[in-house]
Amino acid sequence: MAGQFPTDPNFSTINFRGETPTLVNQTLSGRKQVRQIGSQYFSFTVQMPPMQQEKGQEVFAFLQNQKGSFEDFTIVEPIDNLGSSKSETDILVNAAHSAGDNTIAMDGFSQTTGVLKAGDKIKFAGHTKVYMVTANANATAGDATISISPNLVAALANNEAVTVNKPSYTVYLASNEIMYVTNASGFYSISFDVREAIT
Repeated sequence: MAGQFPTDPNFSTINFRGETPTLVNQTLSGRKQVRQIGSQYFSFTVQMPPMQQEKGQEVFAFLQNQKGSFEDFTIVEPIDNLGSSKSETDILVNAAHSAGDNTIAMDGFSQTTGVLKAGDKIKFAGHTKVYMVTANANATAGDATISISPNLVAALANNEAVTVNKPSYTVYLASNEIMYVTNASGFYSISFDVREAIT
């Protein structure tokens, strides 16, 4: 692990992709055979805003320190979730869950309506994987059942903490080449691609 990507300045653009490796075969009769050939992962392109030299060199040095795709680092989701509980920090997994589960019982919600919304991203304390909420969820007496994608890649323990806003992705650079662009104005422009690392 080679650190956390700087949050100042925050990146200005993120081209976000959810990727599920799938093998599709279609016969001459038109029948389709499909199978999953790998784990789902997120990847995205980060475009930094124009930066003055000092900040541009700091960001570039961080990326250089990743040794291409060799190191993993963390990068924080820059966009707030839409759920009404996005500011809550005491949300916990309610009961143990097995790898492969796609509905997760949680407790500790103080809100009741729309505690998490479809498309929100969440993360469990014992996982490097980030999950996406797939359906709007309400809470009753602090409890809610949350549908996620992909299915759990590893088991969850009871009372495991849940990050319900701006989770931190564990990623690596998708290319071994990094580059910055600058000109006489002295502003640096940097963009790069990352892919989620599931460990």
